[in-house]
Amino acid sequence: MWTNEDLELVQDGISRLGWLVLKRFSATYRPSDILAAFSCLSRKEFETLRRLNFLVSEETSDFMSVHVPRFLHVSPSTTQHMIEDRAGPPRGKIDWMRTYVRRAQAGTDPTRFITRSIDRTADTAAARLVAFLLTIIVSTAERLDKGPLPETVRSQLNDYKDGGKRHLSTLRSRGVRLGNRVTPRDIAPLRKSRRPDVLAAVRLYDLYVNVVELANENLLRNLLSRKQHAPEDLDDLFEVWTLLTLVELHLREGWQLNEALLIGGDSSPKKPKFSLGKSGATVELFYQTVPKEMGKSSVYKSVFAEYDLDASMRRPDATIRITTATGEIQRIIVEVKRTRDQRYILDSVYKTLGYLSDFKLTVGPNLPLAVLVVWDGINRVAEPGTTSSPIIIVNAAELTRMSLPY
Repeated sequence: MWTNEDLELVQDGISRLGWLVLKRFSATYRPSDILAAFSCLSRKEFETLRRLNFLVSEETSDFMSVHVPRFLHVSPSTTQHMIEDRAGPPRGKIDWMRTYVRRAQAGTDPTRFITRSIDRTADTAAARLVAFLLTIIVSTAERLDKGPLPETVRSQLNDYKDGGKRHLSTLRSRGVRLGNRVTPRDIAPLRKSRRPDVLAAVRLYDLYVNVVELANENLLRNLLSRKQHAPEDLDDLFEVWTLLTLVELHLREGWQLNEALLIGGDSSPKKPKFSLGKSGATVELFYQTVPKEMGKSSVYKSVFAEYDLDASMRRPDATIRITTATGEIQRIIVEVKRTRDQRYILDSVYKTLGYLSDFKLTVGPNLPLAVLVVWDGINRVAEPGTTSSPIIIVNAAELTRMSLPY
């Protein structure tokens, strides 16, 4: 069993390692892309998930149920100068310079005046921010309502949609301009506000930018730590950690990350694949799949076909293909098991040996042929590299320190 400390260690590792990989492709990938890939979601599906996360967050709930009603009850106001051009008795302070110019244009009408008056208005920067957030909440709720949702969530989004429209109507009736864009410059003065409702609007704006628009490093860390976008299955979580740890081992030994194929199409997401290079050699890391040539060489495929069994259900957790500078190819299978139970480790060894038997025509040729990664529970007796075993067994702690066997 994993302890909470074990889980936190793995989640923090995924966050750190994912960001390490991301920085090599900062112009192409965002942390949300990495999370989408490891969640086996397409970009479009993950975009929907992030918008849903924004709407069902505690920040949005508090904003709609507490802070918006308070804001509307006591709306801040500001003053603005109103310029009026009219014939008849002047109302307000006369701007004589503009009046003379206007009279000259209008034929020296002595009854025409340009006046400047000071009026109070509810069209403040805070009100425009609240209106912008309400617009986002309503439009996002309407967009998500078109897709499949749990009924409890759909009911909550409908409440947001209806309530948001009412609040927007109130703001509009008070003369607040409803814009489709708010800039950081507009927000900056509001960060110093002493009003809790205005500060709540600023926090919600930051959440929207981080979760939906930018998806920055904090998003990667926070969502993983809150387990909202990390793989729900802890076994999958450990597999992701192992894959990223393997990428880090290569980077540590001087390999350069050349390619990171993370995102699938909108209809069928693809599994992540990393490609690294060093001194003319290439390493490719395949996640939950095998290279095409290994799939075609499967010895057991014919057996599965005879009994209508889905061969795709049995595949190594990861596969490494090394192509040397001279063109020689080495393939290594990586199997990951989140266990410290020795009986389960023994079963995992047999399963890994089964993979080696299935792909015997293409795996290797050099040792090791496979790496079995377990959480804990093994006690190494022989020194590494002193045996002819086709399988290396390492625990999580050893994996972070091991040297690449090629």
